Amino acid sequence: MSDALILNVRDLHAGYGRVPVLHGIDLSVREGQIVGVLGHNGMGKTTLLKTLMGIVPATSGRVEFDGVDISDEPAYERSRLGLGYVPQGRGIFPQLSVYDNLRMGVVEHGEDEHDAIEQVLQEFPQLQPLLDRTGGALSGGEQQILALARCLISKPDLVFLDEPTEGIQPSIVDGIIELLQRLNSEQGLSIVLVEQNLEFVTSLSDRVLLLQKGDITGEVGGDDSTNSALEDFVGFGSGVSVSVRQDYGGVPEAASSKVPEIQKNETTTKQRFDYMTVKRPTHDQLKQITRDLGMNLSDDRISEFMEVMEDTMKVYDMVDAMPDYLPAVDYPRTPGHRPAPEENPMNAWYVKCEVKGAPRGPLSGKTIALKDNISLAGVPMMNGASTLEGYIPDIDATVVTRILDAGGTIVGKAHCEYFCLSGGSHTNATGPCHNPHKMGYSAGGSSSGSGALVGAGEVDMAMGGDQGGSIRMPASYSGCYGLKPTHGLVPYTGVMPIETTIDHTGPMTQNVADNALLLEVIAGEDGLDPRQYAPKVDRYTSALGRGVRGLKIGVLDEGFNRPESESDVDAKVRESAEKLRELGAEVENISIPMHNEGAAIWTPIGLEGLTNQMMNGN
Repeated sequence: MSDALILNVRDLHAGYGRVPVLHGIDLSVREGQIVGVLGHNGMGKTTLLKTLMGIVPATSGRVEFDGVDISDEPAYERSRLGLGYVPQGRGIFPQLSVYDNLRMGVVEHGEDEHDAIEQVLQEFPQLQPLLDRTGGALSGGEQQILALARCLISKPDLVFLDEPTEGIQPSIVDGIIELLQRLNSEQGLSIVLVEQNLEFVTSLSDRVLLLQKGDITGEVGGDDSTNSALEDFVGFGSGVSVSVRQDYGGVPEAASSKVPEIQKNETTTKQRFDYMTVKRPTHDQLKQITRDLGMNLSDDRISEFMEVMEDTMKVYDMVDAMPDYLPAVDYPRTPGHRPAPEENPMNAWYVKCEVKGAPRGPLSGKTIALKDNISLAGVPMMNGASTLEGYIPDIDATVVTRILDAGGTIVGKAHCEYFCLSGGSHTNATGPCHNPHKMGYSAGGSSSGSGALVGAGEVDMAMGGDQGGSIRMPASYSGCYGLKPTHGLVPYTGVMPIETTIDHTGPMTQNVADNALLLEVIAGEDGLDPRQYAPKVDRYTSALGRGVRGLKIGVLDEGFNRPESESDVDAKVRESAEKLRELGAEVENISIPMHNEGAAIWTPIGLEGLTNQMMNGN
């Protein structure tokens, strides 16, 4: 390993629009060094690599590669200079053959394309029999190997690897470790890799940095497994020690001598045994668990149980290594931007963006806003809560995919209430959402921004969510048409829940025809949502223009003249029922005494359910 720096990063800041993610990263990599960056989901690992590669523009800071300032260079120029990047999810072209995928990786390096592919196949002989297969037909491990080969075909000096073990069998991971170690030792390849998997990072890296909330807070090294700081960081014990720094981010030169480097030797390799992907509890943790369960086991008995548990844990390893089969993200998009106050007078927008769907379809020409509890891959989502600010989903919700497949254009994320837990429009972490017809008044909630944007005519349609009135209240307050569909009719996959049995997502539109149209697009099973149980779908637009003759409408006695009722609202609803009777509907007063207990029944479901499913579960 050389003492010369191949990468020198100082005070690097980056984010998406106005959402900051990296907060002053300092990072140095020497020639021939492997540096791991360890962090949990949402800490900024992927954003760090994308910023170093030039895919995400830095907002400030300096990036030097091989002594040259590349801070303002685009990604393609950084690639030409000798930087390589293997993205999370591998980024291969599923419709192209393996051979053509390799061709896509050829960058100017003075060699014939065919010769370059032949050379890389010598390093990756397992790809030779797969050359005619499409990338999408490969296993997760084969795709990762292809992605590595495609990157290395341009002979980079420094490679960025993003979650290379994700969804891969342990035996293939071991092969990747051996390959990268050989390329590092024989060719001097420098590597920066980000991971959640502690064993992979420590077995491969010369240094491991800890990334928390967009800042490098520590450096891992050594072979002392008792340090509690690392155990707290990863959740379970490990075979390395940690030095957690409080006064700076990054790895200044002066600090490097204070932190022991990881020794890569035979002992380290053997300690990985079967390459665990699921973290094992430590002896002390298992002892505490038994105490919590009212048991008192000796240390010897706990050690016996840990040995017995290992075969079960290996099964978890196998399942953890299986592909996640996440839904594909098919339509290009950018992260969008946080609109300035002049663009957002009602404070109804969280993010403005433009994701264009299919060129033709029933929603062609329609603009749609999403309640900000609905996942739109690559676009920030905070669900109204400062707790989640900076989170970026990596999948599209099912309703998003269906809207885009139908030709709709998604133009942004609409503010909602803090974790969707308010019927007003005043709890969003960024401030209140105003009524579109009268500033300073409530727009209703929790789909407050969705109702306000549709009611103001800024968008044609919006998606809302409803667990206790959160579509219906903002629709009525803001003057638009909101529908809470039958439970399970519209798939909730990719939408942040409150509680499974009361979760609904549905359309909010400027007119009834658009409401029927949007429901027609989004309704139906997706095979993923456990809330769905053979829902019956229909051509809802076919009912337009048919009138209400023959429709049976019940007017619930227990819904009127309540202590919390407003008499003018009661009167308006009864007037509407009479109007429907005049138009031919069968309108009857009915009594359901249990309606009076509805709020009491809902409360434990909502409160305990959201604690378990939203807070602890998701």
